[in-house]
Amino acid sequence: MCFHQFEDHIAVADDRDTVCIWDWQNHARLSRFSNGNPLGSKINEIRFINEDDQALLMTGSSDGVLKIFRKYESKSEVEIVTAFHALPDLIPSNKNAGLVFDWQQGQGKALVAGDVKVIRVWNAATEVCTNDISARSGSCITSLTSDQVAGNIFIAGFGDGAVRVFDQRLKPTTAMVKVWREHKQWITNIHMQRGGVRELISGSRNGEVRLWDLRMDTSIDIIHATRDTLRTLAVHEHAPVFTIGTNRHEVKTFNTDGTYLSTYEPHASFLHSNRSSPIMSTAFHPHRTLLACAALNDNHINLVSC
Repeated sequence: MCFHQFEDHIAVADDRDTVCIWDWQNHARLSRFSNGNPLGSKINEIRFINEDDQALLMTGSSDGVLKIFRKYESKSEVEIVTAFHALPDLIPSNKNAGLVFDWQQGQGKALVAGDVKVIRVWNAATEVCTNDISARSGSCITSLTSDQVAGNIFIAGFGDGAVRVFDQRLKPTTAMVKVWREHKQWITNIHMQRGGVRELISGSRNGEVRLWDLRMDTSIDIIHATRDTLRTLAVHEHAPVFTIGTNRHEVKTFNTDGTYLSTYEPHASFLHSNRSSPIMSTAFHPHRTLLACAALNDNHINLVSC
C-alpha cells in the first residue's frame, strides 16, 4: 500500500489482483478494480506517480508486468494507460521476490528487477528498455531504491543479504560500484529518503536494521530492532524515523539514531483481534506523521498518527 503525496488517497493491493483506493481522511472507499493478473500471480508493488500533475497509479506483478492506470479514484472511469512486460523472463511465483521496482519521477523511468539476474531501466512513456544492468549476483533482488535528486545512483537489496550500489552513467557491465555484505539474511527492504538528510536504511529478516553512507565501505550504524522475523520496513521521507513490522503482530518505531520510540499492535476490531497474524505492510505518508499498517488475513488498515 502507499499514500498519495498531496491528495487524501491511499492505494491498497490484496494478495491477489484487487486494488482499492480509499479516502483516508473520510474513511471512504473511492474505487475498487482488478489488476487483471493471470492465475498464480499477484501484485508485488504499487506506487503513485506523476503526483504533482495528473496522478497515475503504477502496479508491478509477479508475472513481470508493469501497468499504469489513470482516473484510478473513479469507480466507472478507471482505465489502463499502458501495460508492458518489464521482466519477460520472470517466472510467476508467490514464494520468491517476484517483481520489485522503483520509480524515478525526474527521469520518467522505472527500475525493475526481481527473480532475474538483471536490473532493467524502462522509459515509461515510450515503453523502451534503455539499460540492462547485470545484478552481479546469483541471488534474487528483493528491494530497489534510488537517489531521486540526480537519479543516477540506485541501490539493490538481495536475498542473500548483500546490498549493492549501481551507477547508471557507467557501462552496464561495470555499473556496480560498491557491495556491502554485512546483512546475513534476506533484505526485507532498503530505502533512501527523498528529503531530510537522505538516510539510506536497510532491514533484514533477522531483525537487523543498518544505516549506510555511500562513501563508506561499512555501515555507519546498526540497530537490533527485533528478535522476531522482520516482515516490513518503512522509512519516512522527511522525518528521521523508521518503522518495522514483525512476525508477532507488532509495529515498532525508531529514530534513525537508534532510539526506540514506540510499539503498536494493530487489531481488526473489538470483536476480532488476531495477535498472531504477522504484519504484512507498513507505509508512511510522505509529508505527514501518519503511518498505515496491515496484518496477514486481516481486512483492516490501521492508521496511526505518530
